Amino acid sequence: MKLQNFIKELLKTRIRLLALVSKEKAGNSAFRIFCTPLGKARYAITPILRSAENLSLSFNQVPLKGYRWNNGAGKKVLIAHGFRSHTQRFEHLIPLLTAKGYEVLAFDAPAHGLSGGKQINAIDYTTLVAHLTVRYGPFDAYIGHSFGGLAVALAVSELPGNAALKMVLFAPAADTEGLAAGFLKQMEVTDPAVRLHFYNNVERLSGKTLSWFSIKRCLPHLKSAVLWIHDEEDRITPVKEAREIRDLHPSNIRFIFTQGLGHSSIYRDTAVLQQVAEFL
Repeated sequence: MKLQNFIKELLKTRIRLLALVSKEKAGNSAFRIFCTPLGKARYAITPILRSAENLSLSFNQVPLKGYRWNNGAGKKVLIAHGFRSHTQRFEHLIPLLTAKGYEVLAFDAPAHGLSGGKQINAIDYTTLVAHLTVRYGPFDAYIGHSFGGLAVALAVSELPGNAALKMVLFAPAADTEGLAAGFLKQMEVTDPAVRLHFYNNVERLSGKTLSWFSIKRCLPHLKSAVLWIHDEEDRITPVKEAREIRDLHPSNIRFIFTQGLGHSSIYRDTAVLQQVAEFL
């Protein structure tokens, strides 16, 4: 059994045992696990990262590691990586973006890469994108993958005048409710009371229900030009979410559906990156 699967089995057991004592504690524990990247991925500093200006930031008392390239360029772009990912996995985008005249900014999210912290949720990631926009922006464009794509879409939808911006979304986590339901199924959490306490954490932390954290919900407020790229065989963020939004015919979103790239190769594919360059 792989180590990660072994850890998941232990966590399932923990939730079941807690449920025997307290449904609330079991639900709260399940939510903390949902927000915790298993096996934090660290990385070595590569030549491209070494060429960047190093940035540091304290966010919610958590130290974050950041990078900036091409400081002072005429345009600015922010990159937001996905869950259990980090900035280094997107370094191949830097030459493309600087060639397009962008100053590029990227931070490892809390609990990711070389940043501190143990947990991250959609509330905090969205707030972080908004905070980076105030501190280092304004940005002319945003690039987000998976969980980072959701955070970018939610944050940008709250910006006044966002119609002037561009966004590239690689396989965004469009539906947080679906992700949560998938997690609870994977962790075999079937007790209605435990599930209720799981969801209550979202309202306690944000004052909103989980359905608020969806791209479909924020579409009326999202006027930016969007390039949405999703693979038909994505097993992490199902393509059906992208198709549901496409069928609403949003005039500002251009959809590209690929075949066989999955969830992670999609932002490395040469043909895809050529379309991204043309869009930006």
